Amino acid sequence: MFNLKKNLFLEGKMQSLCSGKYLRALVFLGLSAAPFQWVSAQFNLSLSNPKLGSVIKEIQAQSDYQFFYDDKLASVQLESLNVTDSSLQEVLSKALSGKNISYKIDDKVVYLSMDNSTVKKSPAQNAAKKTITGRIVDATGEPLIGVTIMEKGTTNGSITDYDGNYSLSVPGNAVLQFSYIGYKSVEMKVEGKEVIDLTMHEDTEVLDEVVVTALGIKREKKMLGYAVQELKSDELNKTGDPSVTSALQGKVAGLSMNTSSTGLGGSTKITIRGNSSLSDNNQPLWIVDGVPFSDNSTSDASFYGGVDRGGASLDINPDDIESISVLKGPNAAALYGSRAGNGVILVTTKKGSKKEGFGVRYNGNFTWSKVAETIDMQDRYGQGHIDTSAGAVYDKTDTGSWGPVLDGSMKEAWNGETYAYSKYGNKLEDYFNTGFTQNHNVSISNGTEKSHFRASFGNSSNKGVFPNEELTRTNVDLNAGTELNKYFSVDGKISLSRTKAENRPEYGTYGAINQLMGIPHNVRLEDLKQYSDDSHVHINWAGPNAGIRNPYYVLNQRKNSDERWRAFGYYSMKVNFTDWLHLSAKYAFDYYRTRVQSTNAGDGISGETNLSMIKDDKMDRSEENFFESNAEVILMGDRQMTDNFRLGFNLGGNFMYQKFENLGAGVGNMLTKGVWMFNAANLLRTASETGYERAMNSVFGSAQLAWKEYLSLDLTARNDWSSTLPLQNNSFFYPSANLSFVISDFVRSLDKTLPDWLTFAKLRLSAAQVGKDTDPYQLYNTYSFSWDNGILKPSKDNVKKNDQLKPEIATSYEAGLDMKFFNNRLGFDLTYYYSQTKNQIMKVPAAAPWSGGKWVNAGLISNQGVELMIYSTLVETKDFTFDLNVNMAHNVSKVKELDPESNVNYMFFNGEDNFPVKVGARAGHELGEIYATTLYKRDANGNIIIGENGLPMTMTDEPEYVNNPIGNIQPKLTMSVAPTFTYKGITLSAMFDMKFGGDIFSYSEMVATGNGLSKRTMNRGEDNNYMMVFPGVLEDGSVNTKEIKASEYYGALLPEDFLYDASFIKLKELSLGYNFPSSMLKKTPLTSLNVSFVARNLCYLLKHTPGTSPEGGYDTTMFSQAIDYAALPFTRTFGLSVSLGF
Repeated sequence: MFNLKKNLFLEGKMQSLCSGKYLRALVFLGLSAAPFQWVSAQFNLSLSNPKLGSVIKEIQAQSDYQFFYDDKLASVQLESLNVTDSSLQEVLSKALSGKNISYKIDDKVVYLSMDNSTVKKSPAQNAAKKTITGRIVDATGEPLIGVTIMEKGTTNGSITDYDGNYSLSVPGNAVLQFSYIGYKSVEMKVEGKEVIDLTMHEDTEVLDEVVVTALGIKREKKMLGYAVQELKSDELNKTGDPSVTSALQGKVAGLSMNTSSTGLGGSTKITIRGNSSLSDNNQPLWIVDGVPFSDNSTSDASFYGGVDRGGASLDINPDDIESISVLKGPNAAALYGSRAGNGVILVTTKKGSKKEGFGVRYNGNFTWSKVAETIDMQDRYGQGHIDTSAGAVYDKTDTGSWGPVLDGSMKEAWNGETYAYSKYGNKLEDYFNTGFTQNHNVSISNGTEKSHFRASFGNSSNKGVFPNEELTRTNVDLNAGTELNKYFSVDGKISLSRTKAENRPEYGTYGAINQLMGIPHNVRLEDLKQYSDDSHVHINWAGPNAGIRNPYYVLNQRKNSDERWRAFGYYSMKVNFTDWLHLSAKYAFDYYRTRVQSTNAGDGISGETNLSMIKDDKMDRSEENFFESNAEVILMGDRQMTDNFRLGFNLGGNFMYQKFENLGAGVGNMLTKGVWMFNAANLLRTASETGYERAMNSVFGSAQLAWKEYLSLDLTARNDWSSTLPLQNNSFFYPSANLSFVISDFVRSLDKTLPDWLTFAKLRLSAAQVGKDTDPYQLYNTYSFSWDNGILKPSKDNVKKNDQLKPEIATSYEAGLDMKFFNNRLGFDLTYYYSQTKNQIMKVPAAAPWSGGKWVNAGLISNQGVELMIYSTLVETKDFTFDLNVNMAHNVSKVKELDPESNVNYMFFNGEDNFPVKVGARAGHELGEIYATTLYKRDANGNIIIGENGLPMTMTDEPEYVNNPIGNIQPKLTMSVAPTFTYKGITLSAMFDMKFGGDIFSYSEMVATGNGLSKRTMNRGEDNNYMMVFPGVLEDGSVNTKEIKASEYYGALLPEDFLYDASFIKLKELSLGYNFPSSMLKKTPLTSLNVSFVARNLCYLLKHTPGTSPEGGYDTTMFSQAIDYAALPFTRTFGLSVSLGF
């Protein structure tokens, strides 16, 4: 079959080719448009009786030309060849003379083929012929250029052009073979057809698959000694998710995500191969086109209130992404230094295609979201209380739902109206709206063989299910590059974005969701929409007071907005000294400004009759500015030293600078209520300024040694100098070594044959070390100043700083086995890894006055686990394919030690003290234990001890609850299953996201239980006058028989009663799409059209939590991962997606 030598397709997909008399490219970022001159290569060859393959290699070594030819032609014997300063045409004409081989040169690509006029024709070829035409596209509808179409059993063939079109004359009974490197080959019978269109699908596990690695260097995956997983754009976002983190969830083995249910663009905690830092510094490094990309968050959600504003990675437009490579652990990310100790998410954006004329694409999707599931509630009882003698009693002033059965009888309600005592809807469904999202993306691209240009515009508009919540994002992305001549090329990119959110949901106790969880069933939600009148600022069904508020008043009382403007990009230049030695220089930057405003019209819980009586209204504004620059120089070499030995190397330096500042101020008791402004008449409540600067200088190098394409050894080394560490400890060096042994290629090199069922086998080993520095200003204690209700006050941190801090050091080992079977129809990548991080930068208790503790280097954490990726094509026929991909990962994070010198054997992670649980670690145990601060007192047999009052006895001693954790946040297994069915132009794909193990504490259910609303309170002893017995024994060991009211029974339950297995199986994505064939588009201006039905988060097929999400969290901390509280109800999304090409 035809084959394009692998160095033409190292980027996976063949780029469009075009030729022209004049070539131009528009280069942004200060690079002006420039005309290009053709540089004619001159060749010098002296070969004795070579084979054609040897001539091709020599031409490629002296030029940038690539060859496209049948494998069989490589072994054609030629006459001796001696040429000096000859053109390519002269070399080829002389070499191929008399060999019946023709050639065609199209820019930098040379096509070789047998001259069919001299080939003896088979009987099939002598049959009546007909001309077959068609168009070949990929899964996204983009045309594929250079696809080989062969008549099976002959040398009769053709190649697709720039638009993916082809034409071939064949007999009516012929079979056509379609092949393209990086894609699955297809056979189709002609059977009388005159037009045969085809959608080809990527073979993501082809032997010469290329992935993006550290520093953006593209490497053959088979030669890597460590695990890298890459996702192409069509795999990443089949359902049009506007968030890149959400689109990535579940698709990479070993990458764990917890996305908060706190509204649009909520926080996502991302960990790769487990948590490795006790200071919660576990988020990976984002790199976009070689630019470090900050994912900072300005969230302030807490137990009582605040909002979750998510991470800055939301600024990335998923439609601009070409691929994402996840570099797992220190082995893959060693060249990025201390910032990459938690792994790297490497984003490569789309570039302009090498296609004559402009290519225009539009992608859009429209989705609707609806609340699908809420916390499980009892639906039998209404408002009231339990009387020891009278049983359940209705009282319109009661705040609990311990009243009688909802029987429909007429009762006077809280507002004086009389209506049926019945259940009125589901408050947690009826309060919310139908969310709507629309995403529009338009891109224009152009290019030549020597230049590329792409400009894109994207707009994402989201209206959440939470009333009044909106999130919009606008993206403009420009990138361009050009080869000025054979020695110099330049490249540049700038990406601009604006992300704005309004009225994000207030989290916590004061938020609307918590208030909705306490409203009795007999209270009509519609009545609460009138939350104020002429004589009451705040009207509610009860209270209002600090804990009970009208959810509609809260909605209008507390407003917030945040807006982030961002610009990031780079300028780069490359100098080609020779065909194997290059120097590149790059300057990259990332800048954003975030403005946050929140207003509070006052709680209105002190009987205020009009707005002028409100004294606790307030407004806060802040502005955050972040800037990072990176200057980088790299010398790169890659040379075939002998026929068997290849050497590559990189030497470079990086100079990073960061600056951050935050300015904030707040005023209160506004002179004119509802008019939010800063002026002298309003009390200046608070004013503050914070910030930092940091820098890191680095040098690094790597060497890649390859022997015969089956044995590869990579060595890397890096040294960082960090400004955040003391001078004597700020330099740290770390190396890595990776070995890859392709067993299958080794066997073939010995002229041995592999079993028919075995296609590929590779063994890989790696070891690496990487350091982590600390946050700025952790070395010395300083004073700070802030305004407190009009008074300037100094303050000093209660944590003792440490001017002897050292970097954390992570050492990692990895072994893997990759195998493929049945001509790549089935394969797997299996990885075992072990890592440990020492010198943990952590806080330990300290003597007065340091009540917050002190910073020290101590602690040792280990992570070990197994990752398995399985990919298969289970069914493949002419019209139908069934692919199935599976990712699995098991990780155990264990705390080997904390700080034995200070007698510290356990610690708590940063978290909210108002919750009745803590999350932390004990030496010798798994990281992420959940501790209940109040436990039942039990006897030696584990029975709960009951007091004389019939209620359980409890204990709150810290050593007791630390030694008796109730759970752990770590899952035992994460997994995803992604089946894809393709029939002609129809594609059905799904993705099931799974997690097994780990625990979550449902504080939501605990609150609802205390109010008498959770489903478990359905069992309340109705037949026994609402009296119950708490199971347990008295202090003398006898069985407890004392009856207590049901409200007392459920009010006595502790956190351990609300701990749930966090396992789940979720149908996360579903897409059903149709690619319109080119025959249907011939009379339209369209070159491609794809329409899809998409759905996200359809349902949980398995979960154990009571209607709430098993994926907890309200920010990126390990603590919040253990908490389910006041989260938005689970929502599912449906919609349509359209992709057009012109």
